[in-house]
Amino acid sequence: MTDEGPFPARSRMLVATDLSARSDRAVERAVAMAWSTGAALTILHIVDADLPARLADRRADEARALIAEQVATVPGRDAVAPAIEVVFGRDHRDIADIAAKMSAGLIVTGIHRNETPELFRGTTVERLIRGGPCPVLMVKAKPLRPYRRVVIGIDFSECSRRAVEFAVRLLPDSEFHLVHAFDVPFKAFLSGDEIQREASKGHQEQMDSFVGEDFSAFRTASQVAPARLFQIVSQGTVRQVIQEQSERLKADLLVVGTHGRSGIAHALLGSVAEDLLSRPPCDVLAVRP
Repeated sequence: MTDEGPFPARSRMLVATDLSARSDRAVERAVAMAWSTGAALTILHIVDADLPARLADRRADEARALIAEQVATVPGRDAVAPAIEVVFGRDHRDIADIAAKMSAGLIVTGIHRNETPELFRGTTVERLIRGGPCPVLMVKAKPLRPYRRVVIGIDFSECSRRAVEFAVRLLPDSEFHLVHAFDVPFKAFLSGDEIQREASKGHQEQMDSFVGEDFSAFRTASQVAPARLFQIVSQGTVRQVIQEQSERLKADLLVVGTHGRSGIAHALLGSVAEDLLSRPPCDVLAVRP
């Protein structure tokens, strides 16, 4: 990996853990990624600052011991030598502040415990994605191997471009499947397949332009082989198409771009981005412009 781009080799990575099994998976994935990218890794746990001092101190000591014990079992931890930080705070803003102060290039978290868009709103993960200083990787699956097959939702916007660029810089050895979903308005009232074929052709031409023209220089600079960059244009809702393609490809990672200042509900893929993040088909990397 080069030293240029959105995630340079000298970058820093922050993984936030609440000491749950969900967070254990995030810590394991972060250690593996820090080892593969050469990034410095910090493991962070927040102890509720409103607890009585004696109880808070005891919880902080216990947290350090638990994290050290877990890290000791993770392959590659000797090469990474992650730093362990236990601080007193209250919410996601403490994680975001620490990430900003250490100039983190990526925040890694476990999956949230809620499984509906309504309950996802207001969670630590959602708030970090919406207002954090850098991309957020939400880890769902136990990491058994490096990310090999990556699905990236595309709508031809600047957010799409940023998401692709970051994912390729972060995971240069993976294969990338750029997925664009489209629907035909009023298709129930249309007869024949010609209109649908024309719609599909138009979207495919947009994809060809997005990948071929806009990314030709980028592909050369990032050394992504054309054989590892695939295009998929499919008719259907965004949620349906991404779910189907992620399952068909057995994707390790889904990448979406988000508009943080408009809230996660107005992400690049529209309101369904919130649904994708609340019920992810696999690990999800959320990238803001």
